[in-house]
Amino acid sequence: MANRWSDQMYDHKIDVVRGPAPQHRLEYFAPAAEDASYLRGSVISADDTGALRKGCPAGTTGNRPMTMFAIQGTDDLDVYTDFYNTGVAVPSAIVATGGFEIATTEFDIATYKVNDLLTVDDATGKVKKAAVDAYGTVPIIGICSVATDGTAVTNAIGVPTFSQYGKPLLTFWTVFYPAAGA
Repeated sequence: MANRWSDQMYDHKIDVVRGPAPQHRLEYFAPAAEDASYLRGSVISADDTGALRKGCPAGTTGNRPMTMFAIQGTDDLDVYTDFYNTGVAVPSAIVATGGFEIATTEFDIATYKVNDLLTVDDATGKVKKAAVDAYGTVPIIGICSVATDGTAVTNAIGVPTFSQYGKPLLTFWTVFYPAAGA
């Protein structure tokens, strides 16, 4: 596990830019898998038991993990428990049903254009641009809604691409197209 005291809460974040109000959002609540470690804003999915883990594998015929985005990381104080805390903390995630536009700090820095298909790096849980021929071979988890290169503070049409704390953000519409074959 990462040192939970070494970063600020804005170093790893997810913001719902547009979508239903919090009381109407589709969220998934479950414990993190025993060996899971992921950051707030990472792509996660439920394993066969329902526990949350980093990434979203292609799955098998008839069983495709659903893409979700972590509202809390496994080391966040509202999830982490130790002998100083009592009770069981349960992380939550935004389910990629297509009803949200979100911004996250957890993405591979690259040049993204509006309408680029997005997938996930299962090793890191970061959003990344899907390869040209990726549709059908990997889950598509989103479609880029704000062009960014991860270095410019605003894009070509003046839309901010960094958080107020100077962290690069990738903004996209959530979708879920499972891999066609695995």
